[in-house]
Amino acid sequence: MFGLFRNRKKYNGDVDVKLNNEYDIKTRDNPLFPEAFKYLNILDQAWNEKYTEDESAMFIAALYYSGLIKSGKNEAAAALRKRIASVGQYGVSRGTISLQRASAFLAHIEVVDGSSP
Repeated sequence: MFGLFRNRKKYNGDVDVKLNNEYDIKTRDNPLFPEAFKYLNILDQAWNEKYTEDESAMFIAALYYSGLIKSGKNEAAAALRKRIASVGQYGVSRGTISLQRASAFLAHIEVVDGSSP
């Protein structure tokens, strides 16, 4: 039981580091990032779907991208979209992100882009 908790805590921490370092998403003191409880719920969803840390970070980055678009932060969204594509491609080539999941996350971005004004 406690080993699982430690694994989960490490998973959450690793995902958070990836969001900050690889995607340049500030997860603390960022009014555009989901509040802590919602962030933990998103991490729960990724954990339950058995996403790797890299897949989870890409998933959350794609969701954050949606929020940027909805908030009219198009320049920040454009920069993030490039990072998502780059990090995703690298993760797929290394085998840390499945092609199927990367494609689904990128398809989400395409849908958001299609619905933006």
